[in-house]
Amino acid sequence: MRAYWNDGGRGVTSDKAKEVSLQEARLIWSDEAGGMQGNFFGLIDDQERTVQFYFDAGIPDDVEDARHLRIVFMDFPYPEQRGSYGRLITIGEVEGMILTAFSVGLDHRNFGELSFYAW
Repeated sequence: MRAYWNDGGRGVTSDKAKEVSLQEARLIWSDEAGGMQGNFFGLIDDQERTVQFYFDAGIPDDVEDARHLRIVFMDFPYPEQRGSYGRLITIGEVEGMILTAFSVGLDHRNFGELSFYAW
């Protein structure tokens, strides 16, 4: 699996995605993706399928445990369909989604109910 991310302008772009293990992916998500609006973490599997976890909003300063906040948009882009499959999830759900990605790959049908969003 390859990973890319943005943390306030720092990170790795998708065209230079870095080969990572499950442990590294979890560490990057927790340490590098940050909780600021606009930050993201993405994975690309060996079939070139992609998932991106995008912070749709930032974590408020007064929140100690943000796992319950539904502010991450999980997005599976499908350029050939001119859109993406996705849904808003909690910060706490992302680790399970990363585990699923490493277990079964990035077929969007393995990630629960998603909606299609045309571009």
